[in-house]
Amino acid sequence: MHPSWRDAVLDVLGAGQRRRVAVEKIAATVRRRTAGHLSDFEFQARLLETLKVLEGEGLLRLPKARHIWNRRTGLPQYVTVVRADEDEKEQAHRQTLADLRNGTAWEPTRMVAFAHTLRTRAELERALQVNQYLLQRSPQPVRLPHREGALKIFGDEKALDGHIRSGLFGGRITLDDLDCFYCPEPLPFRPFSLDSNETAGKPLLVVENSSTYWSCCRANDTLHWYAAVVYGQGFAACAAERASDGLAGIENQVSAAGIRYFGDLDPTGIAIPCRINRYREEKQMPPLRAERGLYRALLEKNRPVPYARPQKNDHDPAWARQWLGRDLARIYLKNADSVRWPQEGLTTGDIVAVLG
Repeated sequence: MHPSWRDAVLDVLGAGQRRRVAVEKIAATVRRRTAGHLSDFEFQARLLETLKVLEGEGLLRLPKARHIWNRRTGLPQYVTVVRADEDEKEQAHRQTLADLRNGTAWEPTRMVAFAHTLRTRAELERALQVNQYLLQRSPQPVRLPHREGALKIFGDEKALDGHIRSGLFGGRITLDDLDCFYCPEPLPFRPFSLDSNETAGKPLLVVENSSTYWSCCRANDTLHWYAAVVYGQGFAACAAERASDGLAGIENQVSAAGIRYFGDLDPTGIAIPCRINRYREEKQMPPLRAERGLYRALLEKNRPVPYARPQKNDHDPAWARQWLGRDLARIYLKNADSVRWPQEGLTTGDIVAVLG
C-alpha cells in the first residue's frame, strides 16, 4: 500500500465526527491527492486493498452485509471508523442494557412478557420504575389522578402526560395497570342555575375569549338560553382531547344537550372547532355546532380588523363552508384574506338582541 493512499484515507476518516464514512467521499479525496493514471478497475482494486489493510490495523471496519457492497465496483458503500474510546463506551453501554434486561426480576403478569425487547436505556429505566411499582403494589390500591400517580411512580408529575390514551411501551402498560386515571384540566364554565333540573336539555355555549365569555354569561343570566357558557381559553393551545374531555364533564354536570360554539371569524377561529370535531368524530362523539346566529350578527355589525400575524396555514374555504354554511361563508370569504372579525365585536346587548 502506497503511503499517500493510506494518508489520504486516514485524513478523510479523521476529518468528520460521524463514524460511518461514505466510500464515495474517500475515493474522491484519494483521486485528487494521489498521482498516476490508473484505470477505474485498477483504482477500485487498490482502494479496496488500502481499506482492507486499514481494517487489519484496527482503524476501520468494512461492512459484513452483502447488499452494502457495490457489485460493479467491488467497493462497499461506507466504512465505519474505529475509535477505541468510543468503542469501549459503546460496549459498556450495551453491557449495561443487557444487564438491565436479563438481570432484573421482572414482574410476572405484565413486565416479563416484553421487558427483554426494550432497546433503549430510557425505556429500560422507565420499565424498572414501573416494575418496582407493580411488585410493591397494594392488594387494594387507591386509584389516583394521572399526575399524582406519575409523581409517585416516576418522580415526575408529567411523565404520563404523553401516554394518556396510548399507554406505555406500545400500550402494554395502561393507566389502569398503574392504578391511575386521566384527569383533564378543567374548563371554566358558568350555568345560569345551579339546579341541573333547570339547565337540563339546553345546549352549552363555548366561546374562545374572556371578554366574550363575560358578555355571554350576562346575556344568559337573563335569557336562560344555554345550560352554561364555557370559556374555551382559545383552545388554540389545547389538545382536542382535552377540550372534549373537559366538555363531557360539564355536559354531565348541568345535564346539557349538545354543544354550540362561537369564536373569532378568522382562519384559526374556524380551524379550532373543526379540528376538535375531527377528533370527536374519531371517538364517535357528537360534533360541536356553530352558533350561526352570533356569527351572522358579527358579520352584520362588521367591525373587522387587519391580521396582526398571518393565518394562511389555517385558511381553508372548505372548512369555512362546512362550519358557517354556504351563505355566511360566502360573506366571510370575500374579505377573509385581508381582515378578521374578533368575537369581541358583539356586546352583551348585541347577544341579547340575537338570542332574545
